Amino acid sequence: MKRLVLAVFFFVFLFGPQKVGLNAPSQLEGEKIEEFSFSHRDQSGEWKILGKTALLSPDQKNTSIINPKITISDKKKKVLTLQTAEDGRAEFNIDEKTKRINSLIATKGVIIIQKDNQGEIIFKSVSEKAVYNGKEKVIILSGNPVVEQGKNRFQGEIIHFFIEENKIVIEGKVKGTVFPEEKD
Repeated sequence: MKRLVLAVFFFVFLFGPQKVGLNAPSQLEGEKIEEFSFSHRDQSGEWKILGKTALLSPDQKNTSIINPKITISDKKKKVLTLQTAEDGRAEFNIDEKTKRINSLIATKGVIIIQKDNQGEIIFKSVSEKAVYNGKEKVIILSGNPVVEQGKNRFQGEIIHFFIEENKIVIEGKVKGTVFPEEKD
C-alpha cells in the first residue's frame, strides 16, 4: 500500500497549494486507518506521526488525522513535538520527491514543544490553530496563541515561529513579559 502520507512540524515540516479545508473531512473519502502510525528517517533527521484515526485522500497526497501527535528531531538532536486536544485534527500533505511535509494545519488545543539536545524546553506554544510551511520552515500560530521561550512569555493575534532561527514575530495586540538573560 502506497503510504506517501504524513510527517510534521519542525525540521522536516508542513502546507502548500493543495490545501484541504479542516471542516471538510468529506473531501478525504479515501482510506481510513485506525491507530495510525507513520515514520520517516533521512539525513536531516527523523519524524513520527501518530493518530487515533487517519483519513487518506484517494490520491494519497493529503492526510487528515484525528488526535495527532507529531514528533520531529533534527541531526542536532533538537526535538519538536506537536499535539492537539483529543478531538483536534491535523491535515497535511507530503512532497513526493523529498518525502517531507509540505504543509500542515492543526486545530483545537494545539501544543508545540521544542527541546534542545539536552532535553531542555526552549520553545512552548499553545494555540487553537497552527499552520506549518515546509519550504519556509515557519509555523504560524493563531487563535489566542501564547509562546514561552525560557522565562519569557508572549501573546498576540498571530505569532510566526521561524524554526531554524528559533525566532518569533508577533502581530496584533502584542503582550509580553521579558526577563534579562542570566549571566553565568
